[in-house]
Amino acid sequence: MSDRPTLGLTTGRQAAISVISGAVISGLVIMAFEAVGSFPPVVPWTVAALLALLAVAVAVYSRVLRRRLKEHTVPSQESVTALVLGKTMVMTGAVFAGAYVIYVIRYAQLIAAPLPAQRVVNGAATIVAALLLAGAGTLLERACVVDDGDDDHEQGGSASPA
Repeated sequence: MSDRPTLGLTTGRQAAISVISGAVISGLVIMAFEAVGSFPPVVPWTVAALLALLAVAVAVYSRVLRRRLKEHTVPSQESVTALVLGKTMVMTGAVFAGAYVIYVIRYAQLIAAPLPAQRVVNGAATIVAALLLAGAGTLLERACVVDDGDDDHEQGGSASPA
């Protein structure tokens, strides 16, 4: 194994650790609010809307990037930046999803009351938007993978991040 750090696609393990991290942080924040006798704020719709808008933008960019990579019109710096951006979107979506799952679970038992119901509905919308963002990040990462075209390596040709 090489000592040099490598930049590759996000693994399921990395995404799972991000989800768990978001859940733990959210749980600690909720416990802190409850310790002082307060409630966390209601999630505004703008959080879900912004995450969904970002997911759409990343998905569109992944399609454009894939086409440009086929045409060989992408500078190497942009390819690396796109891969890092994709990895960041996967991790961000995973952290948000994990955090809001705990938020929704905490208030789902109180759904009969108006304010907890709003927390659950807005939180659930945010979870969906966060998962869309993670999915769009995955699409962007996969768009950065190109066939190197070298038949010298392996018979099937290997794919590597651009």
